[in-house]
Amino acid sequence: MNLPNYYHILKIEKSEDLNTIKKAFRTEIALYHPDKNKSEDSKPHFNLLVEAFNVLSNSKKREIYDEMLNSSEINKLEIIEPKAERQYNEWKKESKKKAKTYRDYSLTELLLLDIFLDAGFSGLFSVGGDLLEGLGDSLGDVFDIF
Repeated sequence: MNLPNYYHILKIEKSEDLNTIKKAFRTEIALYHPDKNKSEDSKPHFNLLVEAFNVLSNSKKREIYDEMLNSSEINKLEIIEPKAERQYNEWKKESKKKAKTYRDYSLTELLLLDIFLDAGFSGLFSVGGDLLEGLGDSLGDVFDIF
């Protein structure tokens, strides 16, 4: 199994910070979201973008991934160690679920979600939920404070 280079997929340098990763993800996802791209090739690439973002936007996953990537680059291995492969497969499975959920939302909803997640409204997005309903619930919670 070849380990994909998530940095190349998001078209960023390995040293980039979280904000740059998010910006790159937004840019790329807008090109491959089903609302904008109906080609057969777009779905696998969309899934790979979600997978890359899922790993690189999480500091713990990113640290483990970077170790795996460095090891594969240094040793020029075509395969990765069994423990690392299990970890990678877990990330891939998790990302697949997220990608399906992301495809179910319109691009506008997905980008709106990203804005609110940055602002700390993480309760908006649940698998299978209605984004606008979640937005209403979250805003209601905010107004309950006052």
